Amino acid sequence: MILYFTGTGNSRFVANYLARQLKDQTLSLNDIFREGAPRAFASQAPFVLVAPIYAWRLPEKVEQFLAQARFTGSTKFYLVATMGDSFGNAAKYVQKILKKKGLEDMGMAGVVMPDNYLVSYPMPSWEEAVTLIRTSLPQMDQIAQAIAAEKPLPPPPSTAMGKLLSGPVNWGFSRFMATSKSFTVSERCIQCGRCIAACPTKNIVLQGKSIAFGDRCMFCLSCIHRCPVHAIDYKGKAKRHGYYLCPPEEQILPQQDK
Repeated sequence: MILYFTGTGNSRFVANYLARQLKDQTLSLNDIFREGAPRAFASQAPFVLVAPIYAWRLPEKVEQFLAQARFTGSTKFYLVATMGDSFGNAAKYVQKILKKKGLEDMGMAGVVMPDNYLVSYPMPSWEEAVTLIRTSLPQMDQIAQAIAAEKPLPPPPSTAMGKLLSGPVNWGFSRFMATSKSFTVSERCIQCGRCIAACPTKNIVLQGKSIAFGDRCMFCLSCIHRCPVHAIDYKGKAKRHGYYLCPPEEQILPQQDK
């Protein structure tokens, strides 16, 4: 069973790719978070979680999900992180959760995908995104082969910098940046509801002729990237850096791989 959380589609792409290779099924944590669905999962095949890295750790809500959910059948658990250049010391935090639950940590692999953190970086063009994802396909194949053979993934290096980034730096990000308080909505808003439907925490509501944000933001930035008229912004960063959604699979994969 492959569970995934995604903001802009990168992790969904990786989850679907692995599912085809492994002939397994995928489940969206976005849907589970929105619907409040029961968090009990049974699988004879190893469990696989695919999620993005936010400030060198898994999103806080994803870690909370791991700690609270019940997994039966297989005790083997793989983590696949979609990321920019590093996932820091994220694996150590997951290992602690899995150990408490009596699950076998089979390792964590990072797959480099287009970086969509618009707060800091310009968004990649379509051509750049497709090229980068295609470059990462062989690594996805290696991960799928390891999972199919139920072999552990190579342990990631633990460095002092990784501990700093996944520790104090992530704490600062989670407490002071991961909020929708600085989101703005322009008069271009057409009340289409796409941001409401995309929000994994039901943090957005229609209010009059615009939208309003609550206090449950995961800072996945899905609402910003998915707005069809680019009405949502964060401190002007989206206007400056652009927008990103993972290109459709048919535009990335060779015909024989679909």
